Amino acid sequence: MSTRRHILCVWLFINSSIFIKRAAAFSTAAKQQAVIPSGILGPPEPLKSLQIGQTLNAFRLVVDDDDDRVDFSIERVATSPHIFLLRNFLTPSECNQIQALAEEGGMKTAETVTKGDTSSRKNCSVAWIPSSGPDGSSLVSGLVASTVNIFLSDVVKSRPSAGVENMQILKYGVGGEFVHHQDGDARVLTVIYYINGVGGTWFPLADRNDGEIPKNKAGVLELVENLEPGKHGIFLKGDSSNSAQEENNNKHTVLVNKGDAVAFYNYRDEGSAQLDWAALHCGSPTDETKWIANHWYRLNELDNY
Repeated sequence: MSTRRHILCVWLFINSSIFIKRAAAFSTAAKQQAVIPSGILGPPEPLKSLQIGQTLNAFRLVVDDDDDRVDFSIERVATSPHIFLLRNFLTPSECNQIQALAEEGGMKTAETVTKGDTSSRKNCSVAWIPSSGPDGSSLVSGLVASTVNIFLSDVVKSRPSAGVENMQILKYGVGGEFVHHQDGDARVLTVIYYINGVGGTWFPLADRNDGEIPKNKAGVLELVENLEPGKHGIFLKGDSSNSAQEENNNKHTVLVNKGDAVAFYNYRDEGSAQLDWAALHCGSPTDETKWIANHWYRLNELDNY
């Protein structure tokens, strides 16, 4: 598989607090006038041109320390949906800091967007950390700024309805899982950070070439009933497994480590503003404690479609 390498510099020129606040200020009148052009809801260049297995080398500057930087790489692992693996995006110290933020703030039983739903996400506790503002963490706001610069198109960044949700930090106990779902709901981009290196994120329909994917939840859930992680789609798995060498040769499995992250897009990018059901994913049952964190980047006007 060919590999093309570039250096991608991440300058923190985005004011993440402004980016966050714009979403809250989005008006109903603006919503009614919203038009979603094609080519803005997916990855910008140079990510867009990457083929599977091709890699970009990048770095981000550490907030509060202009002399320090974090070097990482971005590898495309799927084209439908667009999925990118960020290797070493977080340092071990930053992973520990995020975990500490959750524990210090107190964790509660995790629910889904459906209030009171604790059955879709099992054996899981949650904490929320502001992505910006006086109560936020410079580490978290720095991650937002870096991600925005790399993964969102200039058009999306400039839209009044663009924004980012607070960081969600999750701790899954043994047997914990999150059933198949599509992040959607105006969430253009999802970033999952692997805080302790335990993976388990499965995209059962990623790069599917065996027939069309239904365009509704009921249809895709029926379709994935007989599919298996490691045999279908893309399965991001912690590399602590004894079968790591075997998994390295499996095109359906991608090994992740502590500090890695995965970024993927939730909408089709041809101007329809429709959900991309190839981005359906789940958190598979874990046989050890798993720490992850999430950021969701929004374009609220998508709620109008």
